[in-house]
Amino acid sequence: MLSADLFDTALLYILLLAAVALGWTLGYRYAQQGKKVNYPDWIPSVDYLLAESNDAALEKLIKIDQMDDEAIDLLLKLGKSLRDKGELDRAMHLHQKLFARADLERSALYAIQFELACDYSAAGLLDRAERILRELLAAKGRSSDRAATLLIELLEEEGEWSNILELYKDKKLPSTARLNRRVSHAVCELAERALKKSDFLEVQQLCKQALKIDSACARAYVVQGDLAFGQSEHREAVRCYLKAAEIDESSVVSVVERMTEAFSVSGDKEGLKTHLHDQWARTGYVPALMASMGVVVTQGAPEEAVSRILDELRLRPSNQGFLALAELIVTQRQQLDKSQLLQLYDILRGIVAAEPKFVCSNCGFKAKEPHWRCPSCKDWASIRPFVPSPAQKKPDL
Repeated sequence: MLSADLFDTALLYILLLAAVALGWTLGYRYAQQGKKVNYPDWIPSVDYLLAESNDAALEKLIKIDQMDDEAIDLLLKLGKSLRDKGELDRAMHLHQKLFARADLERSALYAIQFELACDYSAAGLLDRAERILRELLAAKGRSSDRAATLLIELLEEEGEWSNILELYKDKKLPSTARLNRRVSHAVCELAERALKKSDFLEVQQLCKQALKIDSACARAYVVQGDLAFGQSEHREAVRCYLKAAEIDESSVVSVVERMTEAFSVSGDKEGLKTHLHDQWARTGYVPALMASMGVVVTQGAPEEAVSRILDELRLRPSNQGFLALAELIVTQRQQLDKSQLLQLYDILRGIVAAEPKFVCSNCGFKAKEPHWRCPSCKDWASIRPFVPSPAQKKPDL
């Protein structure tokens, strides 16, 4: 009986010790799992790090033993702030030091590489920036879309249109509508170069390629229209210009004169008037209105042209339209009656009403009323009366 009691007591004692040991082990593990990275209490604020004299504090922050996603995000934002302030050397130093760390995940390294490419681009080191961006494109990581956009921007600045097309052909660019639009314009740049060299076959092939990349590339039809116009194929030029206008009505504003001539040579003046009036209605482009009224003048009705321009400008008053009207009145030796003078007065009132009365000398904010404090840049006593800049030379009438 005694031995049984001793056995029970010993067993109870052993179980109690086991429970204590188990509880201590579980508590230790829980504490370790819930323990956060304790950054030293010397970590400074972003404003402090942005100060010119705190490179030492920045070095200490970069050299933290353990760095989580939040710390990396903070440092990337800090680097961007330095770049935006024009402190490119400090921004590059920060990103280079981060990239040299061996304990970061691949996604973090891609993000750091992209910021470093931005630094190089801002510093004018375009070759280095291009090399990094091509590496990011090949890696096909999270930064590939941003890398592709920045790379194309760099190549556009350098006029390397062929390289942009090569990237597309090699399928190194993400397939997005925005990038395809940029590639199609690069191809149109090549087509315009070929047009200047009179390489007509190359122009046609490049325009077709641009439309294959982006079917909504109105510029490709404009280039085709210019090609046809240069070869005196006026009906084909008109067809191409009208096709471009269907896609984007603003795409043909630069070729109004050529389109007007192509219509006129084709003998379709009524079609020309209709199209130009529609273009004016959709875009408000004054040269389109004046070209339309020019057709009316050639048909022997300058009075009708003046009257219709007055009606249109009353609804859409503008300085450019008023100047064009004045030129028409002077060149056609027209006189305005009393009602037309009142219309002209209303047009001028509309133009003046649309002009700002005051402007901020600090940020350029335009206002109708005076302010002591600029609503835009928050600067005090910076609002000044708006004074239009004087014309540099007299217009040719």
